[in-house]
Amino acid sequence: MTTLPRAGRRAGALVAVAAASLALTACGGSDQKLLNDGELVVAMSGEFQPFSHFEGDQLTGFDFDIAVAIAEEMGLELETQTGAFDSLIQGLKSDRYDVLIASMTPTEDRDKQVDFTDPYYLSGATVFVTNDSDCTDPTQMDSPVIGVASGTTYESFLSEEDWVGEIRTFTSDITALEDTEVGRLDAAMTDRLVGLFQINQADRDLRVCGEPLYTEEPAFAVREGNTELVNELNAALAAIIDDGTYAEISEKWFGQNILESDVEAPADDAEQTSD
Repeated sequence: MTTLPRAGRRAGALVAVAAASLALTACGGSDQKLLNDGELVVAMSGEFQPFSHFEGDQLTGFDFDIAVAIAEEMGLELETQTGAFDSLIQGLKSDRYDVLIASMTPTEDRDKQVDFTDPYYLSGATVFVTNDSDCTDPTQMDSPVIGVASGTTYESFLSEEDWVGEIRTFTSDITALEDTEVGRLDAAMTDRLVGLFQINQADRDLRVCGEPLYTEEPAFAVREGNTELVNELNAALAAIIDDGTYAEISEKWFGQNILESDVEAPADDAEQTSD
């Protein structure tokens, strides 16, 4: 297994983050900590179930619940917005959001555009196939057609792999999984937890093929140079980990603490639950 390059400290450092002042005095302006005084504007895709998705007209999911807890810990009103995943960084740079809580994995290219906090969960990039597939190792597949969400690390990773036949991009990982299930794709690649949720909760005729191809440590993203907000988000994240809020949210959506999960655990050891 390989590990994507990433910025910031590893997840184990989260619990050691020193308490930082959460007093917020700035307001408005692209060079300020927050866009609006007393408010945290958080963006996510809304198309990455169970991390962020809609139930009717209500945004929900693990990332949404984490955003609620972070805003509460910081003493701020929460404002949530959604956008296509591949547009979120540009939206952040254009001063539409304060922070992305969007299951975004730091990479060298992304780190040139935004600043990242400490990671807030661990997972693995995993290939999913139909149950009747003979796949045991995705790298041994015969020039497969693989679906991914546009603008993701999965797309960039696969573009460098010579065993891949064709990459098809979608606005949502879920659509890629759906197309795999009905035979329009040989496989889909997404976050391990997302695929397992679709298998366990949506009863999709899919399974994991092999081990995760690389590990992921998603983090919050803020405007480049907004060090003060990074520090306060890290302190708030450490606080909700310490007081058990994080574990409660994680158990709600996944049946386990995904900050401590083993991404190489067998698929049947990662049963997930959701309210």
